Amino acid sequence: MNKLRVEDIDCLNFWIYYFGCCYPNGYDEEQDISVSELMEELYTEKIGNWWEKFTGYYEGVLDENDGYVDNPTTLEEALSGKILKIEFHPGDILYFINDEQIGCTGPHWELKTIPYKEVAQLLSLKNGQQLFLLLLPLAFIDGEERWSVRKRITEQMKHYFSEDLCERVSGCIVAGLA
Repeated sequence: MNKLRVEDIDCLNFWIYYFGCCYPNGYDEEQDISVSELMEELYTEKIGNWWEKFTGYYEGVLDENDGYVDNPTTLEEALSGKILKIEFHPGDILYFINDEQIGCTGPHWELKTIPYKEVAQLLSLKNGQQLFLLLLPLAFIDGEERWSVRKRITEQMKHYFSEDLCERVSGCIVAGLA
């Protein structure tokens, strides 16, 4: 198992793939495009199979083990006396707090498990920007928050992506969180 800390994921390759796979409901009807399509369209050719290496993908893992590996790349981080653990499998990303699963992004996704306001509070912590972006797929918002949430997501994404892409992706994300 490859163990990571939040500091280890501060790279463009990670965030390209993370955004590309974590928002199954992130779809902008007006533009008829999803988060994964935006990320794929703009970056996939530039970085090759980085995510496959990161997650331990091998030919047949999706058929043999439903996309799960025995020793996934795992991020662990202490948060206010609790331990956040995120496992990155080729076919799923699993989220845990103190070893209790709180969500996943794979084919049987479990999202919208944390109020957005709790996720936004992470911004005040050391590595808060990365923690915010990591847990954002699990957030849910009400309709009144849409504009302010979109603006905050765009601001946090600007550390990695162009402003134009941030605006487009944040619109898709907010549609999926509502």
